Amino acid sequence: MASQFLRKRVFLDVARCCRCVLALLVVCLGAAAPLSAQTVLSAANPEFKQQHDVLFAEVMKNPADVDVGFRYAEAATRIGDFEAAIGALERIIFYQPNLPRVRLELGVLYFRLGSYEMARSYFETAISGADTPFEVRSRVGGFLVEIDRRLQTTQWSFAGHTGLRYQTNANSGPISSVVRALGFDATLTRQFTRRPDWSAFVSGTLRHVYDFENQRGDVLESQLTTYYSRQFKFDRLNLGLIEASVGPRLAIAPDLLPGWSVKAYGILAFSTLADKAFMTSPGAGVTVAIPLTYALIEPGYEIRRRGFRNSIEYPTARDQTGLYHSAYVNFSGVIVPELRWNVRLGQTRSNVTSALFEYNASRGRSIDMALAYEFDPVLVASARRWTFSPFLGYTRTAYDAPNALVDPGVRRNDREWRVGAVLDAPVWVNAGIGVVVQYTNVKSSLPNYATRNFSVTFGPTVRF
Repeated sequence: MASQFLRKRVFLDVARCCRCVLALLVVCLGAAAPLSAQTVLSAANPEFKQQHDVLFAEVMKNPADVDVGFRYAEAATRIGDFEAAIGALERIIFYQPNLPRVRLELGVLYFRLGSYEMARSYFETAISGADTPFEVRSRVGGFLVEIDRRLQTTQWSFAGHTGLRYQTNANSGPISSVVRALGFDATLTRQFTRRPDWSAFVSGTLRHVYDFENQRGDVLESQLTTYYSRQFKFDRLNLGLIEASVGPRLAIAPDLLPGWSVKAYGILAFSTLADKAFMTSPGAGVTVAIPLTYALIEPGYEIRRRGFRNSIEYPTARDQTGLYHSAYVNFSGVIVPELRWNVRLGQTRSNVTSALFEYNASRGRSIDMALAYEFDPVLVASARRWTFSPFLGYTRTAYDAPNALVDPGVRRNDREWRVGAVLDAPVWVNAGIGVVVQYTNVKSSLPNYATRNFSVTFGPTVRF
């Protein structure tokens, strides 16, 4: 009996697998802090404000000094005073009109303010000269494409990532070869212990935004996400995912609460495992965007009906069928213009349709924290800045009842720590390299589910 149980046991946890997919998509999706939050947070820094005031006095004494003008524009940008920075750079252009880098920076500032036609004008003049530096032309190309996209009523964007992934524990095998089966200790054979493996993957996210042009900022947002990975050794872990969502984002009260919005949406997801149909997941959700002085707060709630299908490789998958609830609050803000932060608090509830499989029902709580640091690469001329994002997360999951096949006297309780970093490195207008490094450590009340895994993901990225 114990031997049969061990051979049928599924080490792959569906929720953990989905988190791995999301980690890979981080490279493609990216996040931008709201302009209002960036402005307020930078302006609140007394050191930056003091530097700004000192340089402003120097500019007033000698407005023709190009070096002082540059430094003042940087200081004004740092505290979010883009209009002052524009004024300083335009004075430089008045005295020395043939400076493509200054025109590039003016285009970037107007772009940040949403004055896209003015930004286009400066970008085009920045690359009009025959002696324009290559790095200036590279950056301008990306901005011109983005301006054309943003000026359209219907906006399309795509982000894709492909490459290879290596894992030290690709099959989610337990740390110890001694596990529990029917309440007794049992020893796993080597084929069920943790094993390393490589996989090749491809992922993509297509976004569509339709502007209702009703002067309120109301839009219709749609998104399609796809992912497929194929293992080199363990074919039974080949994973596919396709998910679509659509819904309106409506301004709550544009005059009284500028920037506040609410979005309601529907979801439909389908996944495969071992190249066979595994799960369908229709659902719906709602989220609210609340911009405050020092942060953007986004609470949300989502419900899905997860339906699993049995297969030869996973004969008991259907036992997990049921509703899945997810509530969260996302906080994001800006420390300095180059450094953003993000914290996400989440709570989940997984139900099962049949009371016979109550041991698959669970409650979970999680916290995830991340920083995103943007910088100009030193050795590579890039169209956009690179982003380095370290992250740390913790999830605690408590299951409703013991699984008699594992141990009838012990309920499963998992505590998962994860830490890692993401590097998004654009090297051309629409192309770059993405790297994700992550270490995961799961401690459990049952040795069957205690795992460790180190993974490295890398490959080219594209954006349009």
